[in-house]
Amino acid sequence: MVIAAIVAGGMGSRMGTTIPKQFLRLGSRRILLWSVETFLHHPQVDTVVVGVPREWLAYAGALFDEQIPGERRRRVLLTEGGANRNETLWRITEVVMAKCKAPQDTVLLTHDAVRPFVTEKMITDNIEALQKAGAGCAVTTAIPSVDTVLRLNENGTVRDVPPRSRMWLAQTPQTVFLGDWRALYAGMTLEEREMRTDLSGCYHAAGKCVFTVQGDRGNVKITTPEDYEAAVVRVEKAKEGKTNV
Repeated sequence: MVIAAIVAGGMGSRMGTTIPKQFLRLGSRRILLWSVETFLHHPQVDTVVVGVPREWLAYAGALFDEQIPGERRRRVLLTEGGANRNETLWRITEVVMAKCKAPQDTVLLTHDAVRPFVTEKMITDNIEALQKAGAGCAVTTAIPSVDTVLRLNENGTVRDVPPRSRMWLAQTPQTVFLGDWRALYAGMTLEEREMRTDLSGCYHAAGKCVFTVQGDRGNVKITTPEDYEAAVVRVEKAKEGKTNV
């Protein structure tokens, strides 16, 4: 079984909008729907589970009812998100266990709702890489850094400059086996749960192997107004046939 876990639990405070950024319009649909639709259309994905803020559950449900017809709508489940990314993922897995009767070796594809340009290839590569890596491992999508990365001291001075050829930037999807993730998260302290911001960080800190698959610079995360404006322009150009989304 393959389950997509779409993390949409944040309120998007850095965007400065009155609604969470995942519900902003991007072209003909909301940002969240771009991610959900891509996973729904993937031939290996059985179910998509989305974690959203409690006060936006009804809105998200109505949005899915309106925009996702028929049998595909039944493959989308909703749950209340948590205080942070990892807690939202935990709540999603609770739904997966209860409603999907998912076995422990279920492939769990986790993805940021505000990365609307994820591709079918990234999803396929994540699934294949995890199945090849085996139990206890994780997979993250990543791209090489084009900038020099500085490690700083607490006073803001440069501590060292790691070789750029070894520096990669994490994206999503990030993929794990359901049972592995639940066991790892259950064993983490509250401090560790708050400190580790994504799956790859959790697995690496626990001494687990984290493999990478090639991402794409177009797989952007919409975090700031500038990110959103660039995404809108990108979609408009694609609509006009000037570029691909």
